[in-house]
Amino acid sequence: MKAVLGLENGKYYVGEGFGVEGTSTGELVFTTQMGGYMEALSDPSYKGQILMFTYPLIGNYGVHPPDNFQSSNVHALGCVVRELCKAPPAATPSLGDYFADHGLLGISGIDTRKLTIETRVNGTLGAALIVGDDNGEYAVECARNQRSITDVDLIPQVSCKEAYHIEGKGKRIAVLDLGVKRNMLASLKRRGADLYVFPPTTPVLISSRR
Repeated sequence: MKAVLGLENGKYYVGEGFGVEGTSTGELVFTTQMGGYMEALSDPSYKGQILMFTYPLIGNYGVHPPDNFQSSNVHALGCVVRELCKAPPAATPSLGDYFADHGLLGISGIDTRKLTIETRVNGTLGAALIVGDDNGEYAVECARNQRSITDVDLIPQVSCKEAYHIEGKGKRIAVLDLGVKRNMLASLKRRGADLYVFPPTTPVLISSRR
């Protein structure tokens, strides 16, 4: 599929799309990690952002939900890679197939090294990822006209709706979920913590006991 990544500074990059056709706008950010691409894509902290991987090959071991997920679904608004592995050796869905099955957008064939350097020089840029079209000028227009991420309340979109309990025999710990990652809870669980996870709307109760 045709695809294009437009930036608010007027530049755009044409590549090959994967996933589904559509348009996604958000901040363009990058990660330098060499593995754990599904952990990154499902990290709640990337909500509202288009995630670019600096490592040149992404998708080489497929997708293994929920083992390598930091939450129940992908939070990044789009994925930008240099090269997408279309046929991982393991008998698992490829990253491209997973994106297609879950309505996600991605683009490959991008000079991520060049774009990463540009991002480090200019700072975080508003971006628009369009899959199914390669109209760069329109992508730039979408990038410039998007709503600022600072004006969007993202916490309700990445946190639990109801409190839940993860039983343990150690200290009782309350966790306020503002987009907590699964490995954070797992780390506390390995230490024996008795976890009570609460949504961000939980009222504050001030005790008079000292």
